[in-house]
Amino acid sequence: MKQEEKIENKIAETLNSLGGLGKAEAKPFFYRRLEARMERELLQAPNPRFAFISNLRLNVALLALFAVFNVFTFFTLTQDTDVASTSREDQIESLAQEYFSGSDDYEYLNNY
Repeated sequence: MKQEEKIENKIAETLNSLGGLGKAEAKPFFYRRLEARMERELLQAPNPRFAFISNLRLNVALLALFAVFNVFTFFTLTQDTDVASTSREDQIESLAQEYFSGSDDYEYLNNY
């Protein structure tokens, strides 16, 4: 029982200490200053460096432009590799033809 009485006494002391607090009051013209700040933030122009982020039409147009550019680049690069590989094959074939056609000139060496 003694412990319950101690707890009740502490609760009563805590509640009594809160009784002496007064009502919280704002400084004079607080609400007017708050209202003016909120209006100023609403009317303030957005930062022009980042204005494009909120422009949905511009973002969609840039995305479409990059997509077209990527598709064009992909097809250009794949086409160039096909051309490069065929030209390389042609170069190897012409080198082989020159090599083997030149061996006829030295056929007389086999006679010795």
